[in-house]
Amino acid sequence: MKFENFLASRILSYKRYKNTISSPIIKISIMSIIIAIIVINFSVSIGFGIQKEIRDKFITISGDYYISNFKNETFSTYYPIDLNNIDNQFFGSKKFSKINKVVYNPGIIPVNSTFLDIVFKGIDDDGLSSVNKFVQNKDLLNIDIGEVLVSDILAKKLNVKRGDYIKFLFFKDQNSKIPIVRNLKVIELYKSSISELDSKLVFGNIKQSQLINKWNDNFTGGLEVYIEKNDLKKQDLDFLFSSIPPDYDIQKISERFPEIFNWIKLFDTNIYLIVILMIAVGGINMITALLVTVLDKTKLISRLKILGANNSSIRKIFMINGFYLIMKGIIWGNIISLSLMIIQKRFSLVRLDPMTYYSDHVPVEIDPLKILLINLVVIAISMLMLLIPSRSVSKIKPNSSFKLT
Repeated sequence: MKFENFLASRILSYKRYKNTISSPIIKISIMSIIIAIIVINFSVSIGFGIQKEIRDKFITISGDYYISNFKNETFSTYYPIDLNNIDNQFFGSKKFSKINKVVYNPGIIPVNSTFLDIVFKGIDDDGLSSVNKFVQNKDLLNIDIGEVLVSDILAKKLNVKRGDYIKFLFFKDQNSKIPIVRNLKVIELYKSSISELDSKLVFGNIKQSQLINKWNDNFTGGLEVYIEKNDLKKQDLDFLFSSIPPDYDIQKISERFPEIFNWIKLFDTNIYLIVILMIAVGGINMITALLVTVLDKTKLISRLKILGANNSSIRKIFMINGFYLIMKGIIWGNIISLSLMIIQKRFSLVRLDPMTYYSDHVPVEIDPLKILLINLVVIAISMLMLLIPSRSVSKIKPNSSFKLT
């Protein structure tokens, strides 16, 4: 064992060392590292967890890419796209995990003496498999032409339950004066916790939408394209754009709902700010601890210098001491934070308001790579900060620390 390692281990294991004036300061410094790691791990895991939760929900309901007529709006498809104009290779391509045909029909529901605005989204069987994630009855295999799925929010507003019928009024286009009336049966309720969608989106059979618009099977309102890992290689993206006629619009999910995705991007700034502040607080406390330790060991440093130890060697002893304290704080911080995060991920004990956060619980994303990277960054920055107090070793003179008797 090297001299520096040996002496550092002896200092740390020395019983009287634990009763010195520096002992409570060292304990506070270790506690600050523990708290810093807990806060950083939670900030990163919860911050990115909420981002992933919201992003995945929007993608599940709307796809990674959305193809529609340029004249259409986000929740209306009065102008169809002709499937005959799209290359057949596009639908058979293995570059995409799924392509759903959808139609959005804006409508109203008479409620007492007023009307409730809704959007009827016609979906095919593939679209139902996507929505099934939010449906209470996971065994739902299909929606008949006279059936609908409504959110639990709409069900409460309309005071309806499974098996009840709802009267819908639709218009074939924006200039229509006479509504198209449909009485549709509620077969199931869904809950995505996305208030913008749950408050107005009703899912039904795409053939009902085609009947309302008087379209044949070759026409649809839009295509929702799903990809495996929320990312396309450049050649795959080129294939997507080359397969679609130039008069059809192709939107990424973040472009279709820019307000939502710009909002969740703000989480990154908050996460990085918290990480920087926690590392700074932990590092400053470690500087204080090491500086107090150096001052407390003035006589030891003087003896080592008299015996021939140079400043570099003595600094290394205290750096090793600091490294041990940092590691102790990091290990305990990870044990505590990971335990709490696993409990939250498993049991969802901490709840959220879904109207604000688009989730009814605090989502946690435990990414071992991110946690490992955080630990390495904390260690590296803390050790660099410890170089500052370690330089005070060179200012201690042996002749000023002893009185000859």
